[in-house]
Amino acid sequence: MKRDAASERQVQAAEPGVSTWVSANAGSGKTRVLTDRVARLLLEDVSPEHILCLTYTKAAASEMQNRLFKRLGGWAMKPDAALRTELSTLGITERMTNEKLRHARTLFARAIEAPGGLKIQTIHSFCAALLRRFPLEAGVGPNFKEMDDRAALQLRGDCVEQMALAADKALVARFAEQISAVDFDEICGEIIRNKALFSKTIDRDQIYGDLGLPVGFCQADLFSMVFTGGEDQLLNRLISALKTGSVTDQKNAGKLTEVKGRSLATLKVLENVFLAGAKTSTPFMAKLGKFPTKKLQIRALSGDMAQIDDWMRRVETAREHRLCLNIAEKTVSLGAFAQRFIQRYEAQKLQRGWLDFDDLILKARDLLTDPALAQWVLYRLDGGIDHILVDEAQDTSPVQWQVIERLAQEFTSGQGARSDIIRTIFVVGDKKQSIYSFQGADPSEFDRMKQEFDSKLTTLAQPFQDLTLEYSFRSAEAILRSLEQAGATAPYRRLKDDQAAAESVWDDASLLLSQICGQPLTARRERDFGAGRPPALVPLASPCYAWAGCGEEGEEPASYRGLVVVKRLARFSGIGSLAGARLVVNDYGSYVRRAVVLGQ
Repeated sequence: MKRDAASERQVQAAEPGVSTWVSANAGSGKTRVLTDRVARLLLEDVSPEHILCLTYTKAAASEMQNRLFKRLGGWAMKPDAALRTELSTLGITERMTNEKLRHARTLFARAIEAPGGLKIQTIHSFCAALLRRFPLEAGVGPNFKEMDDRAALQLRGDCVEQMALAADKALVARFAEQISAVDFDEICGEIIRNKALFSKTIDRDQIYGDLGLPVGFCQADLFSMVFTGGEDQLLNRLISALKTGSVTDQKNAGKLTEVKGRSLATLKVLENVFLAGAKTSTPFMAKLGKFPTKKLQIRALSGDMAQIDDWMRRVETAREHRLCLNIAEKTVSLGAFAQRFIQRYEAQKLQRGWLDFDDLILKARDLLTDPALAQWVLYRLDGGIDHILVDEAQDTSPVQWQVIERLAQEFTSGQGARSDIIRTIFVVGDKKQSIYSFQGADPSEFDRMKQEFDSKLTTLAQPFQDLTLEYSFRSAEAILRSLEQAGATAPYRRLKDDQAAAESVWDDASLLLSQICGQPLTARRERDFGAGRPPALVPLASPCYAWAGCGEEGEEPASYRGLVVVKRLARFSGIGSLAGARLVVNDYGSYVRRAVVLGQ
């Protein structure tokens, strides 16, 4: 049977007897490949209970299971000719006898009736099942309950309230002062997600030393760096002189009148007046020779300039110490609060018999890596898992990879409970679509783990293939062709340096989008985007649909298809940035600030 290149690559990735690592672009059919591979494993007479499919979300697990059961259920009802055609499309090349067709028709019932069901689940669900199977070995109660986000939020609030009403009242108040601009529950959630970082005793001296501060350095020491004597009289003379100067001098006089005593607020006022701004060529350096204006320097303040310059130098030096002291105090306050908060939070969970999502992963990881228990647990599991399939691998955290790695250890060691069985691992993901970094996902692990499995399996002379699904089933040929042309225009040249290239990209995109939107595009270059700026540099700086002329800012776009296309153009081409001035999309799908080189 002749297949197109996209279908052939999907069939190759679904080959059940070969461990496979797949990089799958959006819309390239990775869910289909997953279900195809499971179906082919079942056709190869692999028992459903020996297949483990892991994904990141319950929705993805449900979608995969629904697709698989729909396919298997369809096989049970198809006539011979139609079933043969579908199995051929799936990649089955051997002759399909009547007996094999009967076998295919029984797979739906076998999957439904398998002990424990076909294991298509999130990694958290799998870890929960593992802990329930080995509760004593894992050190958890056999009747533990899994916490959801709502329960975790409520428990964090209860713990903070209990601390604020008990002996930790001062600790909570001091920490709250340090994070007044941050949502308290948000930072408490981050503390719990990163609780391993707070396991060590806080060493105040080490924190201060790491920041270049003397041991015991405090605000009084900071003020003594700036105020060495005589500053009050000097300040009065300076303000009087500035009031007679230029408009800038008079504005600075108004700022300096806010100086009241020795305080952090006073230091910030002095820094604002005495030091260069953040966007200048010499940020936060003393304005030596530039403050006040020349006229005042050589006339009214000529006798005070040496003292003023020395004062400005001291403010410059003290600023670095002020920032470091602020960081040190916040770090110490955060550590002290976090350790007490984590203790109370963990005690409350233990009392209730609760485990959160992180607990499920960490305790499963610890169980599978415990030298005294791991081999026995793995032996018991090894009798039940022959094929591991991992979906959305780009959102898998390093700790979750450790769990997967331990589950597949016997695959890559050549030993196990049933060493005569062919066992495989299948992983699919797309680093560009990683969106769970806030939960510990690390896209770089996708490549690292691929290299590790490749090395181990190659050593054992077991087949391993590294594939890319690069064909999109979600776009029309015209759209993809336009993107390719945009990416090929003036390769490796910055758009800001090539007005013609920018205009060419805009013209190509606008022609295509006007056809899709069914209306002409209005660039409004001068009024909306600023004089002299090529419109092709705009899509990520303004709402996409406003750039495309499909609607006004704040309104619904006139054409949803046009909006989708513009977003794809912006993401694919990377267009939308003056050098270092605008947001662009990096390799992992996150927005960063950098110059854009067309063709990258």
